[in-house]
Amino acid sequence: MRSKDLKAASAAKVLVIGEDSNLQWSETVPKVVMFADYFFRSFPEDHGERSRNVEARNLFDYITYLTGGKYKPEEYYFTNFCNDYVEQSPKGKRVLIPSEKAVRGLSHVEWILQENPEIEYVVAMSLQTNYWLQKLGFYEGSDDFVYGAQPRQVGLNSEPPYYQPVNGKVFQSVCGRVFECKMVQGLKVIAALPAKDYPLKEKNAEMYGEIFQNLHDEMSK
Repeated sequence: MRSKDLKAASAAKVLVIGEDSNLQWSETVPKVVMFADYFFRSFPEDHGERSRNVEARNLFDYITYLTGGKYKPEEYYFTNFCNDYVEQSPKGKRVLIPSEKAVRGLSHVEWILQENPEIEYVVAMSLQTNYWLQKLGFYEGSDDFVYGAQPRQVGLNSEPPYYQPVNGKVFQSVCGRVFECKMVQGLKVIAALPAKDYPLKEKNAEMYGEIFQNLHDEMSK
């Protein structure tokens, strides 16, 4: 089963690239990326359905906050960076996106942008997604980030493999920042935490609270 993209109801202005439970390839894989479709549903009675509705509302609140409220929910387009089967990681480890899956994911992103030329911003979630987007030349970055975010050999050699970056703190150097896309002139890329980490709590609030607020303020102008 593959999660479907949630296409914008009107002309898409923001593309959101997630890295969600589809990487676990379990029975809980959402029919639509990140359960985003629940945002447009009425609040359900079932407890499980309610939690997905709340998750979707947090997701939309997150994108609205990052982009300064400049766009309507109907202008958001949601996709996964990796929407293929991948090996499950050992318990407690992050699933690895292999290079061939990353190349396929980037091709899908490029197709979306071609089909939706009015997109102005891309919100790229998670360290691993941003690693691949920089490494594959989608947006401007730095050799230091690519080196620090690359998977450690110990994870690559594991059976099954898993993703563990060389430097787990390297995401702090890009998260909350806006970059120029190298493949589409004028397109901006926002590096962001995964949706599950919003609203910010505890350590994330300490590390990214001010950065996100500054981004919000700048985008609101």
